[in-house]
Amino acid sequence: MSRVHGKSAKFSFNSVDLDDELSSITQTSTVPEADTTAFGDVWQNVLAGKPSHSYEISGALDIAASQGHKTLIGAIGNGTKTTVFSPDNGTTTFTSTASGAVGSYLSAYRIQLPVGDAAKYNATIQVSNSLVRA
Repeated sequence: MSRVHGKSAKFSFNSVDLDDELSSITQTSTVPEADTTAFGDVWQNVLAGKPSHSYEISGALDIAASQGHKTLIGAIGNGTKTTVFSPDNGTTTFTSTASGAVGSYLSAYRIQLPVGDAAKYNATIQVSNSLVRA
């Protein structure tokens, strides 16, 4: 099995490629569980819930020229968008397609302006449907 280098990752939000300014992409997939253990049970019993997917992205902030900043700030409160993530330069992709109330939506956008360091932005993107892996 080959290994993947992070510099080959690609990420687009609402059909805008952000990978040229992103420094970090984290994809998180979780399944919550409910405890269904009864008093007479010998072992703990759990029931799997519905899967959830999200992205944490961060990148360089250039308010005048940044596609990422313009795209993300414009998405706040404006419904779902399509996201495409590829950890290996397009060979494998994870896609969440926007259609009505499903897709990916921007749930948090943060701008960081540290003294003595580069300006950055961070965003949390929540997926409200399944990710299609191709």
